[in-house]
Amino acid sequence: MQIYWFTGRSLNDLCSTTQIALATGLNQRGYPVTFINADSPDSHAAHPWKHQPMSAKAPRGLQSRTLAKKMRSWLLENEIGSDSVALLDWRIAKYLIPILQQRKIKWIIIDRGPPADKGILSLLQWPSWKRSWKYVKTNPSGHGCVVSEEHRNFVHKKTGVSLSSITVLPAGVDLDRFKTNDGFQKLTLVYHGKLDRNRGVLLLPTLIKMAKDTGIDLCLKMIGDGDAFDSLEFMAQQYDDLEIHHSLAQDELAQLLSQCHIGLLPMPESKVWTLASPLKRSEYAASGLAILGIDHSGHRLEDGEVEWMKLLSQEQFLSEGVNWLKMLADDNSKLEQLNLEARRYAEEHMSWSHSIDALENILKSVSR
Repeated sequence: MQIYWFTGRSLNDLCSTTQIALATGLNQRGYPVTFINADSPDSHAAHPWKHQPMSAKAPRGLQSRTLAKKMRSWLLENEIGSDSVALLDWRIAKYLIPILQQRKIKWIIIDRGPPADKGILSLLQWPSWKRSWKYVKTNPSGHGCVVSEEHRNFVHKKTGVSLSSITVLPAGVDLDRFKTNDGFQKLTLVYHGKLDRNRGVLLLPTLIKMAKDTGIDLCLKMIGDGDAFDSLEFMAQQYDDLEIHHSLAQDELAQLLSQCHIGLLPMPESKVWTLASPLKRSEYAASGLAILGIDHSGHRLEDGEVEWMKLLSQEQFLSEGVNWLKMLADDNSKLEQLNLEARRYAEEHMSWSHSIDALENILKSVSR
């Protein structure tokens, strides 16, 4: 079975970890994979799969349409074996599925999240999202993948696609890369990911200031890039023990996380975050970090509450968060226990192998 992955995502994107991990896992299990996207060949040179680059230069809002049309042309010009399976981002699925079905080639929708843009872009994207899932609903062998149980229920409710046709592929973590290490001497909190305002990151310097005002000796490291970077960098000049860094390579990030104590999940309760399966949650746990975050379905673990993860309402995040931090600062043995429990949980539940198993099972099912 040959796997063709048609995607609008770039491997240079911060959100590309999932497709890299899944594609690598499939390749290691003997499935040849070919990526078709807009990356330069150099971006894929170090990976074990084939790559077909596409140009997608277009104004914002038209990139997916432009790329999808070029993918369609490529598909029309190239022979793909009938035993192949195509993985399709929902943004480009409607352009390719008619051709794939005509050639009797099986396909699977990969939905890492519904439209997240605002304004006119969102109005343009929602019909495309629904149309892509309609293909799953109307095709007996159609199938789609989502990132969380909440996301699965959302797709079912909005499109009528049966739950049996939707599989959850949650974000996992590389347990060999992200692991525990000797921590910094001072209690160290960390956030990594996009430093965008809509992720609640501007709340975190206030958390640190309030904690220090109660006598807690701690620091916060924030790693990433985004529209809040300049504001955070300015705050770092006013706040002691607040460090802002641009995005790091995965190995550098893993090394830094391994020396921290508590990871932060400040993303608020909005649709884009409540449907998510945050990769950083898994990376924090694998690095042996306790977690402090906002309480909503996108942050909760599906098998219930755990002591090493403290989730609070938006209203209580600062005040109760400071109280929790003070409790841990005053009880080092308790913090060490939570750090060990987080790593143990990651080893048992958060390996990428779980998602790779699920995807392999779908591939076998649709190709019968």
